[in-house]
Amino acid sequence: MTAQKKANRQTNETTRDRIGVIFYGAEKTADFFKKVYKGIQLAASALDAKPELLVRYSPMDPIQQVKDIDELVNEGIKGLVISPVDDRMVADTINKISHEGIPVVTVHTDIADTERIAYVGTDPYKAGEVAAAQMLSFCEDGTEIGIVTGSRQIKVHEQRIAGFRDFIKHSKRNITVESIGECHDDDYRAYELVQKMMSDNPVISAFFFATTGGIYGGCKGIFTMTTRLKFHVVTLDVFPATREFMKKGLIDCSVYQSPMHQGAHAMDILAGKIYENRDPEKRINYEELSIKTKECLYL
Repeated sequence: MTAQKKANRQTNETTRDRIGVIFYGAEKTADFFKKVYKGIQLAASALDAKPELLVRYSPMDPIQQVKDIDELVNEGIKGLVISPVDDRMVADTINKISHEGIPVVTVHTDIADTERIAYVGTDPYKAGEVAAAQMLSFCEDGTEIGIVTGSRQIKVHEQRIAGFRDFIKHSKRNITVESIGECHDDDYRAYELVQKMMSDNPVISAFFFATTGGIYGGCKGIFTMTTRLKFHVVTLDVFPATREFMKKGLIDCSVYQSPMHQGAHAMDILAGKIYENRDPEKRINYEELSIKTKECLYL
């Protein structure tokens, strides 16, 4: 490559628009968000502007997420796609940058009282209801269920739990939710958590994973603890761990949330605002849910 071509390439790279992307959780365990990001990348690559994507994975900590937003703003982003921690500091920061002319789209999980231009993701309450309906079809009366969640500060997790518990309650079945624990989407924590929950509540014979993280560790913990012929588990989305434990007969089904489509849709909405000053048709954009069982997958 000649010196002139190198200089032209460097100039093109420095003049590309920048778009920020922030997910919660650790990158190494974020299988779901890697799929969301792939959708964002595909949509961004189809744009004439070919924007540069600046990605951050924040812990489930509002202080760190605010720092990440501020850093991206200082790097000159034109817009932001974010999966926010449900905290007032994060909401205030989203409002601040929105007032500065940086449009924000929330993806996978939303946050109240902000000026984000749109939310893209599933209806988490409905996802919890769908998971509960599946669980009821598997479980006998007298079943006690444990719930593994990521963090009580993630709105999508809390709303899934609410939908799940309400559906179980309204069913009038003699099925109860015995305990709820946080794994922070970490496999080691999930492994220890389910074992503690089963030790504290020996009658638990089913689990709902209200988060996409920690499924491998949680299922491994259940699998090594139980001697029952059948232990019912409902999870979210499809990852290598989901396939492994479906094949072993532990996971009955998974509620699928189309993560790549979530990412692509969020990017399309943000790009429309940045490059055409086009407001989204809807501020709330729900993706359809579907059920995956081992019969649906090549295991």
